[in-house]
Amino acid sequence: MGWGDRLAKVYIALIILFIYLPVFFMIALSFKSGAKVSFPIEGLTLDWYIKPPTGYEYSAYISIMHDKNFFTALNNSLFVSIVTALLTCLLVTTTALALRKRIVGRDLLFYLFILGFIVPGVALGLGVTFMFRLFGIESSLLAVAAILTVYTVPFGLILMMSRFDPELATYEYAASVLKASPLSVFRRITLPLIIFEVISAAIIGFLLSWGEVIRTQFVMKGTGTLATYIKNELSINPITPKWFAAGTIIAIVAFIGLAIFAYIMSRRVR
Repeated sequence: MGWGDRLAKVYIALIILFIYLPVFFMIALSFKSGAKVSFPIEGLTLDWYIKPPTGYEYSAYISIMHDKNFFTALNNSLFVSIVTALLTCLLVTTTALALRKRIVGRDLLFYLFILGFIVPGVALGLGVTFMFRLFGIESSLLAVAAILTVYTVPFGLILMMSRFDPELATYEYAASVLKASPLSVFRRITLPLIIFEVISAAIIGFLLSWGEVIRTQFVMKGTGTLATYIKNELSINPITPKWFAAGTIIAIVAFIGLAIFAYIMSRRVR
């Protein structure tokens, strides 16, 4: 093994360590006994996940299993992420199909969609806040999902556009020559060949919205989603392992989604 290969492996290991070491610390601290957040960990416990409250306690000292606001935020996160996933899937698929055609302004339309993840979240949030006030739109979970869809669609669109290769066009052309209608071509040829990208776009929409804070906090009132709930609670409560336990729940869902995404994309490659 040459020096180049060794350096490449060290570089990759450092990148992985940089990304996942904070997550490891978060998960480890969620099982720490005692309310003080510190290392080394003297003992391990599930108290921050399941311990019943002993009396009047601050929110930071109540386990997540017995925190009603946590479950409200969890339900909000699931609703927002699922709606965002469905909207992302629909918009990505229809937009990608439209951009295949030589329509007027196709390139401009593509770059306008790409702007969704280039525009800073703060700028988008401030603009949306003013727009809601101007038109009298109430903040709601659907409004949050709509804003997050602007952010998630570009990622799914780039993934989807890479699938429309010449081979796919050849199959579609062959079906058209055999007198298949455009709807039949899409239903029996195009959709089966891009189905993994369609599902992947939905997963991307779910994962990106699942832990989003910046864009969400501008249009979310009340308990909010899990990410905004933790952020708001940390601004008024002390840091205890309870918040690391809540973050672990978010991370577990994200890892499961990532594993499903990786499995789907590996099937597409095969």
